[in-house]
Amino acid sequence: MKMKKEVHIFCKQILRRLHQVQFRRRAKECFIFLVIVIILYYFLYKNEERSTYILQEDQVYFSINQEIKYLINTSQCKIPKSNPYSEDIIDFINKEQYDKCSTKTLLSYINKTNDIVTLHFNRSAQKEYSYFSIGCCYSNITRINYEKLVDDQIRLTDCIPFEDSVELKYPYVSVKCSTFFSVVYSNVHAVTFSISKKPKKPSGKPKFSIMMLGIDSVSKSNIERTMPESFKWAESNMINLKGYNKIGDNTFPNLMAILTGYNVDQLSKFCNRTVKLNSCKIIWDKFKESQYITGYAEDDCNINTFHYDRPGFLEEPTDYYYRPYFLAAETLHTVLRKNMIYCAGPETSGERIQNAAKDFAVTFKDVPSFGLFWSNSYSHDNINMPGAMDKKMLQLLSSTEFFEAINNTILIFFSDHGFRFGGIRFTHTGWVEERLPFIYFRFPDLFKHSYPEQYNNFITNTNRLTSPYDIYNTLQNILNIGNDSYVPSWSQGCPSCHSLFAEIPENRTCKDAGISKHWCTCQGHTYIKPNHPKVIEVSKFVVNETNNILLTTKGGSLCAKYSLNKVMTSGMSEPYWNEDHKYVHFFLVMLETSPKASFEATVEASFEERNRSFKLLGDISRIDRYGPVTECITDNGYLRKYCYCRNKI
Repeated sequence: MKMKKEVHIFCKQILRRLHQVQFRRRAKECFIFLVIVIILYYFLYKNEERSTYILQEDQVYFSINQEIKYLINTSQCKIPKSNPYSEDIIDFINKEQYDKCSTKTLLSYINKTNDIVTLHFNRSAQKEYSYFSIGCCYSNITRINYEKLVDDQIRLTDCIPFEDSVELKYPYVSVKCSTFFSVVYSNVHAVTFSISKKPKKPSGKPKFSIMMLGIDSVSKSNIERTMPESFKWAESNMINLKGYNKIGDNTFPNLMAILTGYNVDQLSKFCNRTVKLNSCKIIWDKFKESQYITGYAEDDCNINTFHYDRPGFLEEPTDYYYRPYFLAAETLHTVLRKNMIYCAGPETSGERIQNAAKDFAVTFKDVPSFGLFWSNSYSHDNINMPGAMDKKMLQLLSSTEFFEAINNTILIFFSDHGFRFGGIRFTHTGWVEERLPFIYFRFPDLFKHSYPEQYNNFITNTNRLTSPYDIYNTLQNILNIGNDSYVPSWSQGCPSCHSLFAEIPENRTCKDAGISKHWCTCQGHTYIKPNHPKVIEVSKFVVNETNNILLTTKGGSLCAKYSLNKVMTSGMSEPYWNEDHKYVHFFLVMLETSPKASFEATVEASFEERNRSFKLLGDISRIDRYGPVTECITDNGYLRKYCYCRNKI
């Protein structure tokens, strides 16, 4: 019994010793863990403290992260929904009404019956023009044969008299009507003749046509504000890509991302400012090869996508290329409205585009077609002017003839970006709107029934972040849907981008969508006082970078050197880890220089004491109307954007 008790005591002592050893070991482990935490805290927190800036309450204007409503709200992207009538832009908003270009009835019109096209003289209206006898003649409008001028000038054939009507054989005609004393009427007409292409090999699968109706410089909020009737129709009859974000400054990069899948740097290697643009690998070439009829029209010829600071096309790029028609229209009496060619002869430029789009759709309603019809003339230079064409656009979209013609067509109604210039751009709402163009899709019932998975994925993607590169991939996908042997050529400008018929990941970032931080609307920022020392430091960096562009670009010596005058608007993001493993902020600055110009930039900034660094995130935007002060630069639109001519000071 005693032996047993001694063994029991011995065992208890052993266990006590073991517990003591384990406690010491655990205590040692806890101590080591605590030391590691303190070291990590020191390096991480202190690094944040050195490289970032904590705002005081009196330095904050307001935080964009406090927005309640979002267009899309995903784990990596929250795009704020702007109020179209927000207080910060209300002073820039007014209503614009439609004005006729002539109070008189047109003396000429076109009629199409069973593929026979007839030009008519409207004799019932001649008394509106003169009590004297009126005679009319017509000329065919053609491109000239000189290589350098082929896309900038036209030739008219001899004017052939006609009585009441005459059958036409050419797509574009000029009409003049005169009394013995003077010309009383001039106009031009465009006609889309029916042509067909024999398929190389019947695939047995339906080919869906594409109709792209574009309006320059109209944001999601601005179409709601200025074109409420067209907006209401689109909301009821089409599908809105709520998270669609632009990828570049102006029309060219955003539209070319849709049409080629390339970014501007890639395009410059084979599609630059000095070479005719037939080599640009535009997607309508692929539609042509797939036996589609193709068409392209754009008004306000001086600022066309392919002609502003670019040489245009040597050969006609599409089966129907309406540029000769619009060049001829702009030789007529033009009326500028808000600095845009609102009237080209007795008709508005906007209605000429709409009529061409309708004629193209109706003519080729039974054959596969691809058409791009783009308007600048009532939107490019004024944020309110789209309202003047609201009812006319609604008439096109809702007309029975047009609606029936696009029964087998995927309709895309869209813009390239929001409004880019003027006082509205110094507001938060203007900043958001400029980056968020409107875009709507409409699919034929046959598509929905034949491809339910693709259609459902598209619906899912309406609440995801999307970009122009996704539209390009979707067009490639449509070509493949109509022809199994077609091998899609996916976007090179954004290798991580998707067709909208494949589900886009919920956690998609702007980088994934090919959108630089400068254009990205996913991440909120806090507006801070423009005189904040960090803001001034960042702004001076932006001015220096602008001056470096002038120094390193041919012709830049004609431009004045800038200095910072004042900061108009400034914002700062929450801190984040960048790709170089630095803890940084990005700063948004809108500034004014001397000589007077206005710029906007997004800058990544690290304020470490020994290693301060600044990095531009994307382009520097020019946000004032710079027209006359850049006239010394005649052949470089990129340089013109940054220049203030020395001889204008």
